[in-house]
Amino acid sequence: MDFARLEKTQIPDLAPVYGGARGRTMSSRHQAYAWDVMREAGIKIIIDLREKDTTARLIDLCRLHEMRYFHYPVHTCPETIKEMVEHFSEFCQQIDAGDFYIACAMGLHRTDIALCAYWMFYAADKGIQPPQIRGYREEDGHNTDKINRVMNALYAAFTERNGVEPMSRQTFKERKMIIKQQS
Repeated sequence: MDFARLEKTQIPDLAPVYGGARGRTMSSRHQAYAWDVMREAGIKIIIDLREKDTTARLIDLCRLHEMRYFHYPVHTCPETIKEMVEHFSEFCQQIDAGDFYIACAMGLHRTDIALCAYWMFYAADKGIQPPQIRGYREEDGHNTDKINRVMNALYAAFTERNGVEPMSRQTFKERKMIIKQQS
């Protein structure tokens, strides 16, 4: 993926992450100009973190620009947590493959949560560095409480589903502290 080429699009909140890119949702008509450049830069898949879209606009745009579409909703409600756990392996595979563009509606908060889940429950065990927090920054008047609520819910859901904790409680606390220090 050619991130320098992507930067020229001036997509809001654009940043490199794990061999892909993050930024604002590409379903916005304001980002229509960037689709061809994204494809030329090597983006192969759009990872959509929004809960439910009432239209197929983003799916249609992916099809039109010859990119795959993957929906991985991120939210604190129990139904979405269950869905996050159910599709977690596939989500991690998409991140590992690189050449992705990941976004929620604004490109910051759900993206932070999704990338923290990837790191905390998968990538940290492989020696991969934690993601840089871009939305839940203390300097912007935010904190990582919502990230932690989702991580706690995922921890419980993984434990319930698999009958064993995904990691020790101590490791989990240490990883949450690392996320907090990123903000």
